[in-house]
Parts: sequence; structure tokens; C-alpha cells
Amino acid sequence: MPTLTLPQLVAGRDLAAAAVRKLGDLAAAHLVVDARPLTSGSTSFASQLVRSALLDGGAARLTVIGGPPDFLDDLRVAARQLEVTDRVAFAATDLDLNVAS
Repeated sequence: MPTLTLPQLVAGRDLAAAAVRKLGDLAAAHLVVDARPLTSGSTSFASQLVRSALLDGGAARLTVIGGPPDFLDDLRVAARQLEVTDRVAFAATDLDLNVAS
């Protein structure tokens, strides 16, 4: 399961697209985004993260661990606008992922 750990600050569509691209082939993968270190993320980063992972990258699922409430709201809005809410999940900790190790 590929994991993208976000730094303290993220902004911009280009950064989001590049971060997802560096993960390689995501076709049918369950991508985990660790947002626990994040203190601030832009709306455009959140939107592009969802688009790049699920639509462009073909990931089957995107799960976000932690993160600031505003950023999580931006991800929810993006998922709704892109009609992929059924493929996006949120977890408070990695123990909440509900996957076998």
C-alpha cells in the first residue's frame, strides 16, 4: 500500500501532482496519505491530490490519516465535486485503517 507523508505545509496543484507522480503506478492501489505532520494545506493542493490519485493515477482508494480540519474539509469537497466520495476515507490514526498487515 503506497503511502504519501505530507510535510508541515503544502500548497498548489503542481506540488500535489508531483507528489503523487513520484509514487509511481497507483492503478488499483489503496493510497494512504499521512497528513498528521501537516499544519496547513491549500484548497488547490487538496483538490489536485484527490484528482491526481484517483482520477489521473487510477488508485482504487484514498485514505487520509489525521490532518487539520480545514484541509480534511477541502478533501471532502474535492471528492464530492469529482464524484469519488465512495473511494475516499478518513482515519484518525493508522490503527483505524482497517486493513490486514
